[in-house]
Amino acid sequence: MSEIRIRTLSSRVVALGSALLAAAAAGMAQAPRPALAGAAAPPTSPATAAAAPTSPAPETRQTTAPHLAERFGIAPLAELGPAAVEAPDRLEQLAAWNAAGRLPAQNGFARPLPAPRPVGLALPPAAPGAPAAASERDGGVLAATSFTTAAWGGSVRVAGAFRLRLHLSHVVLPAGARLWVHGAGQTMGPFGAELVAPDRSLWTPAVAGDEIALDVEAPTASLAGASGYGFTIDAALELVPPSLSGSGTKDGGCVVDASCVGSDDFPGYDTARHAVALLEFVDQFVGFACTGQLLADAANDGTPFLLTAHHCLSTQAVAATLQATFDDFTPSCNGTPPDLGSLPAANGATLLVTGRADTAPDFTLLRLDSLPAGRTFLPWDPSPQATPNGTQLFRLSHPEGNAQAYSVTRVDSRAAQCTLDNLPLSRFLYSDLAVGAVEPGSSGSAAMLADGRVVGQLFGSCGIGDVCARSQQTVDGALAASFAQLQPFLAPGATGVCTPGDFTLCLTDRRFAVQVTWANQFDGSAGVAHAIAGTDAAGYFYFTDPANYELTVKILDFGDVFKVFYGELTDLHFTITVVDTHTGQKRTYTNTAGDCGGIDEAAFPATAAEPADAIDPAGLAAPAELAGAAARRGCGGALCLDAGRFAVDVTWMNQFNGTSGAGVAHPLSDTSGQFTFTDPSDLELLVKVVELPGRVAFFYAALSNLEYDITVADTITGKIKTYHNPAGTYCGGFDNDAFPPSP
Repeated sequence: MSEIRIRTLSSRVVALGSALLAAAAAGMAQAPRPALAGAAAPPTSPATAAAAPTSPAPETRQTTAPHLAERFGIAPLAELGPAAVEAPDRLEQLAAWNAAGRLPAQNGFARPLPAPRPVGLALPPAAPGAPAAASERDGGVLAATSFTTAAWGGSVRVAGAFRLRLHLSHVVLPAGARLWVHGAGQTMGPFGAELVAPDRSLWTPAVAGDEIALDVEAPTASLAGASGYGFTIDAALELVPPSLSGSGTKDGGCVVDASCVGSDDFPGYDTARHAVALLEFVDQFVGFACTGQLLADAANDGTPFLLTAHHCLSTQAVAATLQATFDDFTPSCNGTPPDLGSLPAANGATLLVTGRADTAPDFTLLRLDSLPAGRTFLPWDPSPQATPNGTQLFRLSHPEGNAQAYSVTRVDSRAAQCTLDNLPLSRFLYSDLAVGAVEPGSSGSAAMLADGRVVGQLFGSCGIGDVCARSQQTVDGALAASFAQLQPFLAPGATGVCTPGDFTLCLTDRRFAVQVTWANQFDGSAGVAHAIAGTDAAGYFYFTDPANYELTVKILDFGDVFKVFYGELTDLHFTITVVDTHTGQKRTYTNTAGDCGGIDEAAFPATAAEPADAIDPAGLAAPAELAGAAARRGCGGALCLDAGRFAVDVTWMNQFNGTSGAGVAHPLSDTSGQFTFTDPSDLELLVKVVELPGRVAFFYAALSNLEYDITVADTITGKIKTYHNPAGTYCGGFDNDAFPPSP
């Protein structure tokens, strides 16, 4: 083993950082800038006008940003004084949070601008092909950047700031819009609508210095006369250097610079160091720092899956603010940390699945919106047998937001100290400190076996005070416990036979594995849908409520091809993944226009298929409690829902052979049920009633393109509603105000 040297925690201390507290005395006066010249800006290179790369793609730090505010000498549209003078309480709150060891570590805070600055991007009509003249607009400048693009540029100054981000609200951007921020010689971008949160806000990436400039470029054709495009700049977030974050942890000099070790100490070192990222993000206008790492998937296709902790990021609104910086390690043992702005970074992410510590192993899986070049991906091991007592766990993390640090712990379940905090051994790994230490900022970092396989992610430590004390226990969420929810992303299927589970539906004699992920665009939550078996050909998924069926999926063998049908009882976003375990072939399906569902007429070839098992019709009988409830309400329909209040009947006609009949009902829950037509194993319709504030909504999901009519009768009010599906049409429906609420 090579010699391990101890790193004294050093921060990225530069003149800009120390100026944060010194600015009060310095005054920091802004020099006057020249007035707008009035001439059009010269067109940039064709690269500037090119469309932004689709995700995932390598992140580019282009120097072709328009830099309009700088070019035209436009003064900042807003200025804030030094935080030490104008917001000393915010500095104190940040330091107190970190000194108390609260998680995640804070590294910044936002302040509102003196007045919000609305920015409109509409262009006045101009002759075809003629760039508009540059003009002052909304505190910045609006100018042509090529014969096909125009841009707005402006800046904000915060005296004495170390690094800055801007907050934009009410963001509405046209297709093809690209944004950059720049400051102190750094440029971040281009980025675009992928960073817009569900509430239409956007946090820009961070750049160094006390002035941050923003450029927004879009196709001229989109902006001509388009008054709706624009945004409001209303706040600036100031990131403080680690030396001023006030963590107050007693590290005792035990934190080990990751550049002081190598593959002799940690065989998986070379792979891990290029997979680990410093995560910076914003939640409720406060900046935070954690650690995350890229995980490989079973297909090794380079999808940028990133694992971290739930207590770091847990909503899509926060994931949209993510700035993940890679390769943040010193050039030599105990060397000077690199400038963050010089490192490869990814901005923005999609929240895939997350779980809180009280019910899950405190994990979050993200998919980055872009992927810098030169990345590596960590393997993983979900086996509970991979971490017996005494197993060494290796870690690279970013304590206090500093450059990568190295630590080693040994699994010791016998000395678990945190079980009273609802962190049971079934979901968490406990280990004793052996080398180095973890601190706030290390949250979410991977616990790895010697070869780099990930077995968990950092939740925290047991104990208070000296992080170097050998009495400290490190607590990691166990991958073995979270893998059932991670598996739909990391290993959605494998050649062989489907294994049914809480999140996996197995169809057609277990040949096809079906899994669903969902995202609620209204509150930012997301997760993996729970599977409910139906017949050998079809089944269902619910998102959070076991009684609230959201999707149904059916796969039918048509001889030379398997067709996939799916029906929706939801307007939330979802992705259905179907894997043919015989061939490894994969198909994915998402929401269709009108939330109709869909049919894939040529989903999978029928090679090597086995005959489907016959379904026992008795397995679809109504539960006794549902039948009893229906009788009490006097429901006389084929399907009785909501304790018998609603009677649902279906009639159908097959346009291909002229046959017709009544649908056969099969209750699923008190609010949901299904219908078959002729074959009890071939589900054709799924229906649901949902009590909403002030009304009852009715959903129906189609697994058939035959002609049918659905009749729903309210046994309390006598109101009857019908829903008709024309022959050859495949589309479910959603009646948001079908019936009055329950009396």
